[in-house]
Amino acid sequence: MLTTPGNLRSQLLSTYPHTRPSAPAQIVFLTLTLFASVVILSGCAGVTSAKGNSASVTTNSTNSTSATPNSVPSAALSASPAALSFGNVSVGSTSSQSLTFTNSGTSLVTISQASASGAGFAIGGVAMPVNLNPGSSATFTASFAPTSAGNASGAASFNGPQMSSTFVVQMTGIGTPVAPSIAVEPVSKSILVSQTATFSVTASGTAPLGYQWYKNGTTIAGATSASYTTPAETVSDNGAQFSVAVSNSAGNVSSNLAMLSVTTSPMAPSITTQPANQTIFAGQTAKFSVIASGTSPLSYQWRKNGAAISGATSASYTTAAETTSDNGALFSVVVTNSAGNVTSNSATLTVNPDPVAPSIISQPASQTITAGQTAGFSVTASGTTPLTYQWQKSGVPISGATSPTYTTTAETTSDNGSLFSVVVSNSAGSATSNTAVLTVNPAPVAPSITTQPSSQAITAGQTAGFSVTASGTSPLIYQWQKNGTNISGATSSRYITPAETSSDNGAQFTVVVSDSVGSITSNAAILTVNAATPGALTPSTASLSFGNVIVNNSSTQNVTLTNSGAVNITVSSVTVPGSGFNASGISNGEIITPGQVVTLNITFAPSATGSITDNVTIASDASNSPTTIGISGVGVLAHTATLSWTASPSTVIGYNVYRGSVSGGPYTLVNSSIVAGTQYVDSSVSAGQTYYYVATAVASGNTESTYSNQVVANVPTP
Repeated sequence: MLTTPGNLRSQLLSTYPHTRPSAPAQIVFLTLTLFASVVILSGCAGVTSAKGNSASVTTNSTNSTSATPNSVPSAALSASPAALSFGNVSVGSTSSQSLTFTNSGTSLVTISQASASGAGFAIGGVAMPVNLNPGSSATFTASFAPTSAGNASGAASFNGPQMSSTFVVQMTGIGTPVAPSIAVEPVSKSILVSQTATFSVTASGTAPLGYQWYKNGTTIAGATSASYTTPAETVSDNGAQFSVAVSNSAGNVSSNLAMLSVTTSPMAPSITTQPANQTIFAGQTAKFSVIASGTSPLSYQWRKNGAAISGATSASYTTAAETTSDNGALFSVVVTNSAGNVTSNSATLTVNPDPVAPSIISQPASQTITAGQTAGFSVTASGTTPLTYQWQKSGVPISGATSPTYTTTAETTSDNGSLFSVVVSNSAGSATSNTAVLTVNPAPVAPSITTQPSSQAITAGQTAGFSVTASGTSPLIYQWQKNGTNISGATSSRYITPAETSSDNGAQFTVVVSDSVGSITSNAAILTVNAATPGALTPSTASLSFGNVIVNNSSTQNVTLTNSGAVNITVSSVTVPGSGFNASGISNGEIITPGQVVTLNITFAPSATGSITDNVTIASDASNSPTTIGISGVGVLAHTATLSWTASPSTVIGYNVYRGSVSGGPYTLVNSSIVAGTQYVDSSVSAGQTYYYVATAVASGNTESTYSNQVVANVPTP
């Protein structure tokens, strides 16, 4: 039996950390593949009916007219284009296209009837019947005038005595809504106290139109129609401003402000907008209008050549259909209220003779050019001016081509066989020219640069990309140059430099583009290489605490510094206070490369007791220089605790000493090897702390006794 040393007893507790392994993470990738299925439905049908919303259908395999001994198949007629697409057309406007029929048969074909079906579609431009000899053609004008928004479809149908079936050309278009616009603005009003005032607006645009009236910019509840009548007003409403916002599905527009004058006595009328001169053709009407202010109600009396016009008692007056005998007539209006009257200026009516529809005197001529060239077409027409022109290419209007002559852009071989025509219009009607054929012969084209290389600005260490866009006869060959010298391997339309240095600042890059016809050199693109700016020098921690360190001993900790930028950082100095701290590991002038991590070792070796707080400062050319790290530590005196005990009466090989910070344990072994005697000096104690000790006797085989009794050691401060 092993006997415990006298007067010491305790319990030893050893703890072992255990790490539980985490389950491996499993990532499952799920791939989803979508397959699109396209079903194409095909069919062929011809449509014949009068113009309107309904149509009857006749297929090309069914005769719609009775055959005669001289009948010819409808295939003898060809239409260009084969179908008409008007695209987007604003509701209330009209878009026209040419439709040309050619007799490709060997006998006469007569078109005796042309009709259109589908809402908004019409066909005309040619007097019926029209006889087409073999090889001759006739050009019709098809139009689309949508009355509502949305997709529309219809057909133009043609019949004749020699035709075995109805010839049908399908037509499509999209009616697009027209945003509202204000035709007649609200007019300022003048009323007496306790009277009401009525404001109104006239607007156009695709229905339905919505209205919202405002007073001094504030919405008026319930005022949502084209006119608004105020409640009885007071003097406080004098100067109020009224406006209205008109909206529909295509947008909105706000009116001008109308001023309300509220007075205690009536104001005589005054004219703010005089009647304007009007010019019309014989048989048309003319409209005159006036805008006047003054206390309501205002009354109006229009006059023609000084004589009152019966029933013309509103702010506007529309004449009856005029004749040339009314040319030069003078129209004026007298505006009256309870305070007086005022007479407007006279507006002159000009009545011109009936307009003459246009007719084409000289037709456009076919043209032959070489690819890359332009072609010019012209027409001569007569009729009442002004005449308007709209050139078409293969039946499609050409944007901006609205003069008697049209010059194409440089054409390509893909334009060979294109058909050009022009629609000439005036107020009396329109006429469509014959088609002129454009023949485009191929020709090699020397290269030309459409997009020049752009100058580039980079930071030293980066690459720069230059590109060019060129046209010409394929294949095109590229050779990039730097300051006039060919760059090896730089033979595509784009060139990326290697990483550049500041010595490349101002370098000029060009490219020579060549083909079988010739070559062209691009403009020079300038490379600007800006000096790189160092990034931040980032410490792993902002502060280090050394805690208690015994006087004349030392403790070392380290902090890592990372170059977080893309440029070298040069350290100019590492400053450490002279109060027991010193640093090593980084020297003055040391270069830290991008991404490099360096270690700064800081040692605290106090020479006296007490708390010390200071900073280590690293000066460099980093963007966040100087980099500062807070350091602190406490210098303490060295203390020891001397323990002694009574030898165990058993046969032992020595003793172990255990220490705890709480009475009763747990305890931790202090000595690193078995203590042979009955005394042990613990030199690892700290000032101001209380320790609890026990001892055990150790027999051979390292068998230990139970703990001895516990003793307490109070270490003084400091």
